[in-house]
Amino acid sequence: MRIPQYLLLLFFLPIMPTAFAQVDSTYIGKFPQEYSARLYLSRKFVTLNSDYPDADSKEYIANSPFAIGAGFTWGNSGLSYSYGFGFLADKSKGKTRYFDLEYHYYGRKIVLDFFGMDYKGLYYEDKGRDILEMYSDAQITNIGVFGQYVFNGDRFSYRAAFDQVQVQLKSTGSFLLGGGAYYNRVRADNVIGFRKEMYQIGPSLGYAYTWVINPRFFVTGSLTPGVTLGFKSLDDKIAWNPSLFFRFASGYNANDWSVNLSFLMNRLYVSYEQNNQVGISSATLQLMLIKRFDSQSRLLKKLPRL
Repeated sequence: MRIPQYLLLLFFLPIMPTAFAQVDSTYIGKFPQEYSARLYLSRKFVTLNSDYPDADSKEYIANSPFAIGAGFTWGNSGLSYSYGFGFLADKSKGKTRYFDLEYHYYGRKIVLDFFGMDYKGLYYEDKGRDILEMYSDAQITNIGVFGQYVFNGDRFSYRAAFDQVQVQLKSTGSFLLGGGAYYNRVRADNVIGFRKEMYQIGPSLGYAYTWVINPRFFVTGSLTPGVTLGFKSLDDKIAWNPSLFFRFASGYNANDWSVNLSFLMNRLYVSYEQNNQVGISSATLQLMLIKRFDSQSRLLKKLPRL
């Protein structure tokens, strides 16, 4: 299926209902407002990384534009949508046709990430040597799910860091245990002489921590390394490859508004042999402005009644 260049990374239902479980209210608080509206600017980075012993490490990058989005939340539920405008992409770096879906669920104890992307058309740039090369036939496909169990979910809140529908009151962290399952396909014959299709599944172990600098400002980071078992069929030779999931968020919470900067990165290696290391990296950088209000807000009173 041919996907137009301007079709953007779509976030659908970024906030799902969470279980009504008890949390330590001295560590996790909530805002008095029930509703919130959000505007955000995001950028998706997709790269194919190659590392050979007799050659320099190189990154082949998809040329995707910035995305502008909006969303609305009520209680523990929400809906948001973003769209990438083609004119925001650098046309000198070639054309990338792509389809990209992401969904992130931050529960009290369970965190889930779903990915579905297909990018065709990459470029390589070396500014030091004034080199810019385009590879229109290079293609990356990645479909997968990644899940984690948050051991200290009673005191540590991912939702406070990334959704900001809660607020982290005290600094704390949590160990993370989980894993992922993926389908990956790389077609880069004319780029690095590499073509591979495989399924990958494996565990991960990590740690997350939120530093509450003051009652309004926080910084959160989590790092989750893992290993995957890769195969094309049940009769195929099994390959063990490393993986890495990194999250970062920083935000400021006022009485009825917040600002948030977040970065998510997932790297999977489809080959990790001594003479051939090829990895797929996908990352999302997002800047978000949130305005909260309650049922007595003048804005809601102006809306037409059904």
